[in-house]
Amino acid sequence: NISRLKKKRTLRVIGLMSGTSADGVDAAAVDVPARGCDVRLLAFHTYPYPRSVRKMVLDLCDPRASSVDGLCHANVVLGERFAEAAVRLAEEHSVPLRSVDLVGSHGQTIRHLPRGRRFRGRRVRSTLQIGEACVIAERTGVTTVADFRPRDMAAGGEGAPLVPYADFLLFGHRRLSRVVCNLGGIANITYLPAGGTLDDVLAFDTGPGNMVMDGL
Repeated sequence: NISRLKKKRTLRVIGLMSGTSADGVDAAAVDVPARGCDVRLLAFHTYPYPRSVRKMVLDLCDPRASSVDGLCHANVVLGERFAEAAVRLAEEHSVPLRSVDLVGSHGQTIRHLPRGRRFRGRRVRSTLQIGEACVIAERTGVTTVADFRPRDMAAGGEGAPLVPYADFLLFGHRRLSRVVCNLGGIANITYLPAGGTLDDVLAFDTGPGNMVMDGL
């Protein structure tokens, strides 16, 4: 299946994620060209978490309220919610699931430890997102990719922010330098120098964003 996808000029992808606010699943269907950056948005919708699911997620983020059993259970519960979001988006916006090449799922971050801890003489950094990708693949019948933050950290990154690559493809310009601000739970900016390459991109977190509004 992967070798077949490599030959396609355009991939149809449903992207799924839930942010720090843990208020629901954001789902977007897009057509992505193999070359160039003319990404076409087909559909977008946010499917809110029920109050009980949001509480479950927030409890897991609190060491005083979480448990291994609860984490195991929530991983599959959120996998079902993410899968449901993908299926509903396809149905409600007339995007047949059989036309979708990939589902990309970021999942729900439960813990992110970019500074890491010392282990056997080296610093080990870690991150944890839940929302079982195998459940999404089974319910949708579509090849599902996940674990974006762990992969970035395994390659030496900090796992956040992840948006700079998309910013570079969508907003990079030959003559204009640009700064893109992303107001997530944690806010971050991406600096795109005029005519720069991917190696020239500078991106970093700036501090709390929506988390403050959630708290208030």
